[in-house]
Amino acid sequence: MQDSTLITIIFIFFYFSWNFYLHSRLVYVNSNDFESEEILNNFEEAEKRLNAILHGDHERLNDMWEIVRESIPKRWTEPIPVLVFACNRPAAIRDHLEKLIRLRPSKESFPITVSQDCDSSKVADEVKKFGDQVEYIKHTPGINANIKVPPRFKKKKSYFYISRHYKLALTHMFSKNPYSTVLITEDDLDIAPDFFSYFSSTRHLLEKDPNLYCVSAWNDNGKLEHIDWNANATLYRSDFFGGLGWMMARRQWEEFEPTWPAVFWDDWMRDPAQRKGRQCIRPEISRTGMMIHGKKGVSNGQFYADHLSKIKMSNFSINFEELNLNYLLPNNFKNKMDKDLADAVLVELENITSSSWKPEVKNLKVKIVYTGKAHFVNITKELGIMNEFRSGIPRTAYNGIVTCFFKKTRLFLVPDRSKVPIYD
Repeated sequence: MQDSTLITIIFIFFYFSWNFYLHSRLVYVNSNDFESEEILNNFEEAEKRLNAILHGDHERLNDMWEIVRESIPKRWTEPIPVLVFACNRPAAIRDHLEKLIRLRPSKESFPITVSQDCDSSKVADEVKKFGDQVEYIKHTPGINANIKVPPRFKKKKSYFYISRHYKLALTHMFSKNPYSTVLITEDDLDIAPDFFSYFSSTRHLLEKDPNLYCVSAWNDNGKLEHIDWNANATLYRSDFFGGLGWMMARRQWEEFEPTWPAVFWDDWMRDPAQRKGRQCIRPEISRTGMMIHGKKGVSNGQFYADHLSKIKMSNFSINFEELNLNYLLPNNFKNKMDKDLADAVLVELENITSSSWKPEVKNLKVKIVYTGKAHFVNITKELGIMNEFRSGIPRTAYNGIVTCFFKKTRLFLVPDRSKVPIYD
């Protein structure tokens, strides 16, 4: 039997198996526009390749196998270490570690390191109860490290300690271990059932796409009234660094480490000089939540009651490893966003905020155009979503576009590019 004939037979068998898989995935994600459209495209493309082969076009075999290869879901096989930041909340670190250990697939695939900055012996005692399930590292407390805090930041000195702690802990992770990745959490975070699947399945995107610099588990506009609970597997690209459960690659730390800031490390990462036009992945429904322990912290619970505690964490257990996430690659995502905006109906703010608003069709998409920062803030206040900017970027924004779910309607806030620069 000729090699090409054997390959054809193998592919026909694979095709029908893949056909069954794709149709089962379509049923599973019938509410997920991104996923279902991606699967349909893959199915149609594979069908074209099969027809070509059956008609003797063997020269297209290599192209066909490339399509198949790209359609197979990716799984990261290297360890993804979890770095947990702790200070002086013993109950928080206990609850957080219990959840991490209970949900992680294995100690080998997600080794856990707890890094403590403060001199709380109660925190150390709680961590040590977990034995060899976690690694424990302790630093000289920032308060004893002779950090020079400018007079104007006297009331913000704790933020200097935090930034120092991050640098010490991240340096430890990458200098003492051959890890290619780090997944960062804090002791007051809750985690979703599919937390580990989410990060292991998106890790290959950091490798494949130089325009990504992080994957975040957090949606800043993730309150229950602003998310589509049916779009539980939907992910987005965002220009905004969200943090609160996030992952980066070793190369990213090697870039950041030499100029790591003395204070406000998260805003520093959002600065154009560090971001360099790169983006993060974030979910429709957060894969982390804020536990009650978040009421006690550096900010003294300033944002806990009004915002952090209201972000809804997913209770689904999505196996992201079964999903094709190539729709998140730059061109694919841009094309999908362009199509969504073209399909979206232009409305005024008073239309959708009216008590009589009700979508006329299922899966309705609408858009509101904003003409500047003040206009954007006014719109978001009416909708109840975040109106804060960092380095000129609205929270969750992609190319200035902010999307949320409002009154059972997919809503896009779109900048008028004749009046709004990309980011000011």
